[in-house]
Amino acid sequence: MSRVAPFKRAAIGALAAAIVLAALLLSPAARAATFDDVYDAALGGDMTQAFSILDSLDATRWSTEDSKAAECLRRTFASPPGDEELPPVSRRLLTAYRRYWQTAMLRRPSAEAAEAGLRADLGAILGPADDLGAASARAKAAIEGEGLFALTGVTSPYYELMIWKTQTPTDYHVKLPERSIDVHVVFLDDFVSLGWAGYATCGRAHSGGWTTHDALYALRSSYDVTSEEFRVSYLAHEGRHFSDDKEFPKLAQPELEYRAKLTEIAVSKSTTYDLTVEFARRTGTDRSVPHSFADYCVARDLSREVFDSPTLVTDEARWKAVPARRLRAAAIRLLEQSHALLERKGATTTERFLETPQG
Repeated sequence: MSRVAPFKRAAIGALAAAIVLAALLLSPAARAATFDDVYDAALGGDMTQAFSILDSLDATRWSTEDSKAAECLRRTFASPPGDEELPPVSRRLLTAYRRYWQTAMLRRPSAEAAEAGLRADLGAILGPADDLGAASARAKAAIEGEGLFALTGVTSPYYELMIWKTQTPTDYHVKLPERSIDVHVVFLDDFVSLGWAGYATCGRAHSGGWTTHDALYALRSSYDVTSEEFRVSYLAHEGRHFSDDKEFPKLAQPELEYRAKLTEIAVSKSTTYDLTVEFARRTGTDRSVPHSFADYCVARDLSREVFDSPTLVTDEARWKAVPARRLRAAAIRLLEQSHALLERKGATTTERFLETPQG
């Protein structure tokens, strides 16, 4: 089963999309390395490290799945990119991007040299462009001109190319704690390229989708649309972003994620404990990493609200001893408090309201 990076908000503009993959990079230094460490290195964009870890593993203990995965990774990066059965320009463009991913992730040239090679290849196919951003936009237009769909831009740290053949728009009516909102979802199917992360992991890990100001774009295979996880952690979470983008247009990413995560808890039913414990476990105090910082602030403020605790509660048993309805009510109160604060500070101008930990 594929490991899917969390769904991310992305601004779609002239240079298309920038998606930040949320791969957790683990150091195997203090323990025995595993296949997960191989994939974590790959998702960090470093296949040299990934293969070093792979070579250190005991192949005699591998499962059949592990053996197939190792074979796929080695084949992918040991040979020139293979051709796909695509229209001619799209085929050449995908080959160019795969060649760039190979050389960049294997650290054979510098990052600048790898990008220069991609720019030269795209120029040979599409004609010269002012920079790689412009060339990426032209690549997207060329692929779509041959009847396919594409996403280009940057998925840090590499230039991205996702290609799929079909997409289906669907509208959902999503209930937030204080209102309902219509959410437009476009389900994407029949992928030819799952981007550089999918290429680096032989399809095991990749982005689950992205958002614009008007719609959510989701890889259908990544979601069980009948589950509460889809209803709560996908539709309600992103529905909150849509609502806040309109009401609080200047709000910074950590604050947006904070309100979206509180919304998940507030509207949940069977997943209330799972969400609360997950947020309390994966906290971080660096605002530059919006999701983990928002996790910290959600868990800290719920700890104050529920336990009257001046410090963050991380103990799973303590959270699960609290009635789920009380956790949901606390999340609603925190949402209401943040809304009132934003109204006082200036709904259309405020960027931040979350406290940053001291010391």
